[in-house]
Amino acid sequence: MVSLSTSAEITIDRDVADVWAYVSDVRNQDHWVDGMSGSEVVGDGPIGRGTVIRGTYEFEGRSSPITFSITEFHDGRRLGIESSDGPFAMTGLLTLQRSGSTTTVTNAMTAGSDHILTTVMFTLLRPLSKMMFRRQLRKELGQLKTILESD
Repeated sequence: MVSLSTSAEITIDRDVADVWAYVSDVRNQDHWVDGMSGSEVVGDGPIGRGTVIRGTYEFEGRSSPITFSITEFHDGRRLGIESSDGPFAMTGLLTLQRSGSTTTVTNAMTAGSDHILTTVMFTLLRPLSKMMFRRQLRKELGQLKTILESD
């Protein structure tokens, strides 16, 4: 399988604790991650490393059930996720860094190809694919910023 990795960063005019409180409740991703809906935690207990989340992800006009697990959960700093099902395999790492009274959020993602067409795009059109992927991450971080700064 061919994969594509990229990242995006944004500064949010909120304290890191406020940003962490929102993003660490992964059910909130339905509000800022395009295509995600119906996110729910599987089982009881606090959200943390090993927590499994189910939801629906719409990609290229198709809705697919998706299950992912939290691979990293460092209070106030790092949230890692991984999925091997849904429309494509992916890993992600959201990091938060305090910068005075603001928070810099970085979202780094790796997506695996889900189809021969995606494999061709990731291989032959790598720079364009990466640019489109980064643009999507920037858009989602912009939506996160809008939500958190409007509170």
